Amino acid sequence: MKPLSCCLALIVAGLAGCVTPFRAPADTAHIILERSDSPVVRVEKIWLERKGGGPLVVRGYVVKRLEADDTTQTHLDVTLYDRNGNVLRTSVEHFEPRQIRRRHRMPDSADYRVVLDPLPGGTARIAVRAHEGHHS
Repeated sequence: MKPLSCCLALIVAGLAGCVTPFRAPADTAHIILERSDSPVVRVEKIWLERKGGGPLVVRGYVVKRLEADDTTQTHLDVTLYDRNGNVLRTSVEHFEPRQIRRRHRMPDSADYRVVLDPLPGGTARIAVRAHEGHHS
């Protein structure tokens, strides 16, 4: 049973690494990161970072779906939640470049970087959701 437990732990750790490629700053390690795709792009990676005493940012990248042509009407909804699921803050953000171009031998992707400071007290979860069109 012990080898099976070790294999399971490695698989879980590997899958977690698919979403979060870097270790979060120690004071934010408790924050859960969520991502949601749209019909046009997949939110592929998401992570928190703070470089050289700078601001806390959520970073990552999106990948254009093969069947998609235009990504200029897609944006990211970034929402911060507390432990009870209450919305603390939400913002509409964009990835760069807005129109994701086809690249040979590389993923058709764009980066996003959203400054979170000042981070609301009690933030327990951050969701990055790709969204098409305008909000009502």
